[in-house]
Amino acid sequence: MDPNCHKGFVKTLPKDLPSSGNFGVFALDCEMCYTTMGIELARVTVIGPDLSPVYESLVKPENPVIDYNTRFSGIVESDLSDVVTNLRDVQAVLLSEFNDKTILIGHSLESDFKALKLIHETVVDTSVVFPHKMGLPYKRALRTLVAEYLKKIIQNSVDGHDSHEDAAGCMELMLWRIREDLKVSA
Repeated sequence: MDPNCHKGFVKTLPKDLPSSGNFGVFALDCEMCYTTMGIELARVTVIGPDLSPVYESLVKPENPVIDYNTRFSGIVESDLSDVVTNLRDVQAVLLSEFNDKTILIGHSLESDFKALKLIHETVVDTSVVFPHKMGLPYKRALRTLVAEYLKKIIQNSVDGHDSHEDAAGCMELMLWRIREDLKVSA
């Protein structure tokens, strides 16, 4: 195994139980771009259960960008031209906000965690909760899940994805799932 494969990664740490008795539940989505060293973080959005943003930032990639991946990321060169926030800054904010018991919700979170260089184990991944009928490695698209279960259209802009919209879609899917599960158990 390459000893540098986890270089720059950070891990959420244990913290004392907050006075609220709640470690927190958040939904997370990232947008990435292609650089001379591969895929790097370009935007991160974290929202709370009420769908309001808790943290949102554009992120300056460490290496020169060769493709902004605008079709999917929605990011263009001018978006990042004056950005000074880097990956380390984002990691510091997330580590201060989250702990190892914080529940993070998202879709195919492994991609987001890899871009964030974040190791976190308390996750709810909508690509797992709502599996593809053919099983892994197939995954249902977030936009399909949101359309089917929430009757909403997302990711419909020609300008690319909106990380807040995607994070909100994940949070709403899980709130829907919980309500449905409660109906069955009642």
